[in-house]
Amino acid sequence: MTKQNLRARCAQALFWSRPLCAAEWALLDHYFGAPADPRWRQMRIYLRRLGDTRRALSFNGGFLSFPRYCFAVADPRQPLRLEQPLIAGWLMHEAFHHWQRLQGRPVTRDAIRLQWRFWRHGDNPYLYNACASPEALLTQFQSAQVEQQAQMWQDAVMADLAYRQAVADGLEREDLACVALPLGGVLGWVRGERCFK
Repeated sequence: MTKQNLRARCAQALFWSRPLCAAEWALLDHYFGAPADPRWRQMRIYLRRLGDTRRALSFNGGFLSFPRYCFAVADPRQPLRLEQPLIAGWLMHEAFHHWQRLQGRPVTRDAIRLQWRFWRHGDNPYLYNACASPEALLTQFQSAQVEQQAQMWQDAVMADLAYRQAVADGLEREDLACVALPLGGVLGWVRGERCFK
């Protein structure tokens, strides 16, 4: 094997990707609606091989990178394990960063700055104030920085999924309703509005 062939095979292995599968698109379509920007459908799933491989990550261009354990049978060619709330939430979080970029937000630059502050000063970039009022949460969401918004979106989707599952199972879960309902404004705003204030 030549050096050039070896480099090409290494690059292919390192930057392997696949398109999103039907189940992944169905979940995204349910919560995001159908963003008009054609770049929305260009998202691809990558296996995260560099850096902190325990976390998901997104980059410009719709590159959504996930650790191996997020995939069925730990095979990145298989769908993400969306029945796991955290993995479904990570898909939503990273797809939301892509959505933010399509809205003109400088996500990568802002996220690097936020992560630096977290590392240097301990300022958690994902932390936000939980409010009982949907209006207060929506106002906070609209003015939040990129990681807070993505975390609020992830929490809103995960709460909604948990609430819907409990209702489908015939369970009266008042505790889930108390979490899901205030975050409903965030869900509706993202589906109905296509730009940030």
